[in-house]
Amino acid sequence: MAGDFPNLDLVTTSQWVEPDHIHPVIRSWLPAYSITLTVVATLILTARIWSHSRTSVGGLGLDDLFISSAWVFATLFTAACLLGTLKHGFDRHVWDVESTHYTHAALIQWLSEGAFTLSICFTKISVLCFYRRLDPPCTKSFRRILYVFIASTACYLLASLLTQLLICQPIAAYWAVPKPDALGRTCTSQRVYYPVHGSLGVFSTFYTIAIPYSVLRNVPMSKVQRNGLRAIMGMSLVVIGAGIARTIFLFRLADSQNGDATWNGFNVFVCAQLECHFALICACLPFLQRCVSQDPSLPIIYYSDSSKDRKASVVSRVSSSLSDQFRRLPLKRGASPRNLEASRSRPPVAVEIPEWEFQTLGSPQHASSPVDEISYEQYVQGRFGPPAPPKDSRDLFDQYRRERGHIG
Repeated sequence: MAGDFPNLDLVTTSQWVEPDHIHPVIRSWLPAYSITLTVVATLILTARIWSHSRTSVGGLGLDDLFISSAWVFATLFTAACLLGTLKHGFDRHVWDVESTHYTHAALIQWLSEGAFTLSICFTKISVLCFYRRLDPPCTKSFRRILYVFIASTACYLLASLLTQLLICQPIAAYWAVPKPDALGRTCTSQRVYYPVHGSLGVFSTFYTIAIPYSVLRNVPMSKVQRNGLRAIMGMSLVVIGAGIARTIFLFRLADSQNGDATWNGFNVFVCAQLECHFALICACLPFLQRCVSQDPSLPIIYYSDSSKDRKASVVSRVSSSLSDQFRRLPLKRGASPRNLEASRSRPPVAVEIPEWEFQTLGSPQHASSPVDEISYEQYVQGRFGPPAPPKDSRDLFDQYRRERGHIG
């Protein structure tokens, strides 16, 4: 006996209580919950794409493609949940649902499971692809580790989709409810599949969060950025918690003795939507710092004559970027050999680096402060170096001693 739709039988349905189609117990808050999560995730994703397309030198990357695909399937998953709740009885007990809705409800459950799996896996692959592009801290060994986890997530996605397709033979038998006497209809119990599927999903969420954080915690960044990183990691724990809760409710769905597939499926919908949309939000939040940056016009690129030289330190890469900008200024400083205009070099190669490097090494002084202007003018005139020694202060010492009667 099982509580999922494809394994409902006449023995299970015979144990149901008398249906109440007039005044059933209904949970009606899912639409507001789902729409709120979808709107928030959509706004944050839009801000990420807009910010990344404006500030990134290379434009949108593979991680943006995966996160956009994840949003599409998350939206489809939300639509399936709303349709199943509002039209096909997932907001009430299964015995209070008209039997004519069972086929559509089972189909909704099957489609929503596939959309959720695609969305959550694409989000994880997007996060791993983004950290693969960082240089530093993405060394060759760390990049290999990321490739292993990307391949593991892809294999998990493929195995989940194949299992969903092969759980019933033929495939349409999954939503042929309740027709246990159909010829050639066989469905495997999901009591083992659901816990294993949920546990592997939680594990993949854990390494998607833990691996990048273990590297980024040693990267120099400002206090605000480090606190933001910790906040995002704390929010990511909500995704893990939602995944654990979803696994528990999936097991209860498959192991239910009364076959209440709609009522137990509602709990799965709630946890899965929180996991799906919160994963999207956490994956997009790091990109929003560019929208609130104090100097958004500062380019997040550095210039190098060789695209293979990508192991320089943060200080050398940022300083080379700024010095190259100064070399290209059309300044004429006189006839001194020191002030000759720099010769034009070939167009350099633009390579993207994280924006936190500029913010970490930026001067705390305002760009137009008098101190900066005086220092710059002195530098242009060739007056730079150690400060002049202080003047002789013997007269001041003598005056001090006279005032106190030490000398006449």
